[in-house]
Amino acid sequence: MVGLGAVGLALMLILAGTFPLTGRAEVQIERTYLPMAAAPSSFAIGLPGGVNFCFDPVRGGVSYVWTGGFIDLTPARPGPGKFIAPAKLLGPVVYRETGFGALRRGDPSAKPAIEFTGYTLHDDAVEFRYTIDGVPVREEIRARTGNSGLTRKFYFNDGTDARWWQVVDGRPAIEIPRDSGGAGMLEILFTKGTP
Repeated sequence: MVGLGAVGLALMLILAGTFPLTGRAEVQIERTYLPMAAAPSSFAIGLPGGVNFCFDPVRGGVSYVWTGGFIDLTPARPGPGKFIAPAKLLGPVVYRETGFGALRRGDPSAKPAIEFTGYTLHDDAVEFRYTIDGVPVREEIRARTGNSGLTRKFYFNDGTDARWWQVVDGRPAIEIPRDSGGAGMLEILFTKGTP
């Protein structure tokens, strides 16, 4: 039997979607079946440096973040006649949030109407576009310096007088501060990962 060698093995792992690309230089994206109660239409995003997250367009926000490798798609794409299972995360989860409508305008207790409208990939970030109660929002997500968290920047098309909130189950609502240009900013800091 002839061995694959290091290059052949690496190529095979990349093609199978299981290579732990922690040193990757560009944003990766997969819309697939993900674990931990993510909606079936969720996005797996791999940022440069090995910071990855699940963005759930149904609940309107980041559901969880993991570090290290990206995902193993084998369980979600097993072939004809096989049982489909969630893709496998290739690193420990370092942040998690639950609850519907994590971003809210005005009254933080009112559940919003969310409509996902698209996304754009950038060199080191991804920008999601959606509406909250009919108000267009652009959200740009990138890894913090040193890969210690995520920076989420929101561009609201409603002027600068409305108050915006992050609402996560089990935590108090947080008003999203705005910069001088009216953009909102949230920082997510990672905790020690769990496998």
